[in-house]
Parts: sequence; C-alpha cells; structure tokens
Amino acid sequence: MSGARGGSAAPLRRASGWLSRTLFRPPLPLVAVEVRPRAVAVVRLGRDGTRLALAAAASVDLEPGTIEASLSKPNVLDPAALRDALRAALERAGALSGGPVSLVIPDPAVRLTLVPATGLRGRRSELEETVRFRLHKALPADFDVRSARLAWRAVSAEELLVAVARDEVVRAYEEALTSLGFHPGLVEPAGLALASLAAPDQAGAEALLVNWDHGYVSFQVRRGGRPILLRTLPREDGREAVARHAEQTLRFHREQLGGRGFDEVSLRSAALDPAEASEALGAALGVVPRLVRPWAALGDAEDGEAAQAVAGAAACVLRRVA
Repeated sequence: MSGARGGSAAPLRRASGWLSRTLFRPPLPLVAVEVRPRAVAVVRLGRDGTRLALAAAASVDLEPGTIEASLSKPNVLDPAALRDALRAALERAGALSGGPVSLVIPDPAVRLTLVPATGLRGRRSELEETVRFRLHKALPADFDVRSARLAWRAVSAEELLVAVARDEVVRAYEEALTSLGFHPGLVEPAGLALASLAAPDQAGAEALLVNWDHGYVSFQVRRGGRPILLRTLPREDGREAVARHAEQTLRFHREQLGGRGFDEVSLRSAALDPAEASEALGAALGVVPRLVRPWAALGDAEDGEAAQAVAGAAACVLRRVA
C-alpha cells in the first residue's frame, strides 16, 4: 500500500489492515455487529453438530445524537452511548466474551463507486496509487484520499468496485468494539452486506437494491449481477423524498444506462414500516419490492420489522452458511 504524504505510519498500518480484511477474502467471525444511525444489532452463529446455525440476534436502540452518518465528518458523536448500547446488544445475544467480530457501518460513512480499470498494471502499490488518483472525481474536494482506507475488486474487465472511507471515521466505530474486548475483522458498509440478501441475480436481469434507514437512503442498480450505479443520499429518509429519488434513479437507469426498467427490486426498510415503505417504492418504480429476508439461508422467510432491524448484521455473518 502506498504511503500518505506527510502522514504517520500508524494510520497507514490500520488502513492496510482494513484493506486486507474487506473486499479480499475476508475472515468471517461467528458474530457480526451492525451500527445504524438509530440502533445497533448483533447476530451470533453457533455450531449445531457439524453445521452452523443461528444462536441469537438482538437489537438495541441508540440515544438520539449518538451517530450521524457522514463521509466527511465524525460519525460517532457520543462514544459512551454507543459503547453502552453495544454492550447491551452483545449481552442479549450472549456474545460478551470478546474476540473476532465483523462490523457493518452506515452507507454514508463509506463511498462505494465504480472506477475504470483500463491501464491498471504494475505492482500493487502502483495500482493503488492509480486507483486513488482516479477516485478524486468521486470524492468531495476536502477528502484526503491519500490517507483514506481503500479496498477494491474487479466487477468486469473495464471497472473496479472501490470502497473508500476516512480512517478516523471507521476507527471510531472500531474503537467502540475494541473497548469491549472485540477485534473487528471484516468492515463493510450496510449496502454491500445487504447485497447478498437481494433477489438472486439472473443473466441480464436489471435489479435494484434499496437500503432505507434513518438519515439516508442508498440505491444499488445491478445488471446481470454486476453493479452499474451506486447512490447514497444522506439526510434523505422521508417517504416523499425517497420515492422521488427512486423515480430519479429509474429515469437515469433508462435514459443514461440503457435500462428497460427493473425486473427485481429488493428493499431493506429500517426507517419506515416495511409495508408502508414497500407501497411507496412500488408506486414510484412500478415494481412491488421484495423485502430482504435475513434468515433465508436458514430456511426462514421472515421479513418483518424485527428482521429488517438486524438485516445488515445477519447478511454479513450468514455468509458462513450461504
């Protein structure tokens, strides 16, 4: 990994560790934690003979003002409140013993974007320097991409899916867990975790995944399983606003990406009653969304409010049994 100009070695070591734990063959602990703007969730797997099974799941509300999800600003505004909520959720899930844990954070804390892969060659450090340079257009002017945490993977011969986040933003989430004796391994944004719960991708299918949470909404458009558009809209969580942005996404998909409309729409609704959210999006898109089902890998079709609350953590940890 290339060094940040004028930066200290410690952030670079942290960034390098995050890189190796994200999009590249991440280790998958038996416990996953999702921190959302208004709540935290914990899902723990256990062994039932030779197979893995759900051991426990818990969700605990956060005090207002504890988290403000942002790409550029500090997210954890009240570390003590976040730590207390995490301790309570982990205790309810029977997972207070510490050790490895996966961490899912709000979409606005991480920029997911597509970057051209053409001309990328050379050693890894050279590739990374080029990827960082190509990210400038996708980031705010005051975002220091040189010292940010970075991970990527190829989604086609022409494009990379890149995840980038400020080190200090991610570290604040991690420190809430390390203070309780946990060691965050895989760290990923909620939308990336939830993609594994979306409707199965079929050859040539046009699909949309919507992650609707307090304080933001994100959209992922996929064509034949490959992401072609990624949008995260902070502070846009009202019913009318989300419906309007959904219509804009559909219009862009048709007019700029050559789409014919969406064959499948998957929805994670954690900010609004799932039935109401599904109705609002269905009217905007002309397709009735399918609510994500976090326990589908275990043969459970539950998709209600409780399931939506823990969906990010469940999607992350249940890759162990997928």
